[in-house]
Amino acid sequence: MATVWSASRGEFSIGDYYYFSKLTKIAEREKLEMQEEKSFAKLGDYDVIVFNYPEIKFSANDIAKIRKWASMGKKIVFAGYYSNVDRVSQNVNRVAKYFGLRINYDLIKDEEKNYGDPMFPFAKCGDLEVLMPCSASVSGGKSFVVGKGIFGAVSGNVLVLGTAVFWDNYSIEIANNREFALKVLRGEF
Repeated sequence: MATVWSASRGEFSIGDYYYFSKLTKIAEREKLEMQEEKSFAKLGDYDVIVFNYPEIKFSANDIAKIRKWASMGKKIVFAGYYSNVDRVSQNVNRVAKYFGLRINYDLIKDEEKNYGDPMFPFAKCGDLEVLMPCSASVSGGKSFVVGKGIFGAVSGNVLVLGTAVFWDNYSIEIANNREFALKVLRGEF
């Protein structure tokens, strides 16, 4: 499986050492083939396509291509953020609605199961416990990550996550986030 991290819609760059150096090193150690791509047209050359915090609105043509890629069996990952910060959730929802998915414009807090702060709640993905900081809830599809709310859901080869920072340098080594990140990057959903 070849994975691409999109940099075509203003996403967080996987090459940003401050935020994603640990994830990059983990992917290298696991021999996960992962590239960053700035050209939207080239994203379709990969098996797993990650849109992590897309700040630029998807055009109708972009949406048609994403729908085609998903119908071809490619795995598409969208990761947003709470309260529609920077209109990222709105951008994701322009595409996600075609798969019956939605990032809500809210914030999941958990006063009991958290990493020292209610905005840093723990959730479950199967047997994995994961930290999902600053997350919105997700509606529709099949729940993939659950806790105090639904942090992620999948439908038609598309995974929508309510947070884009569960795999940053801060969170990646907490709980089972490393394993969860690899699961997502390998398209195991």
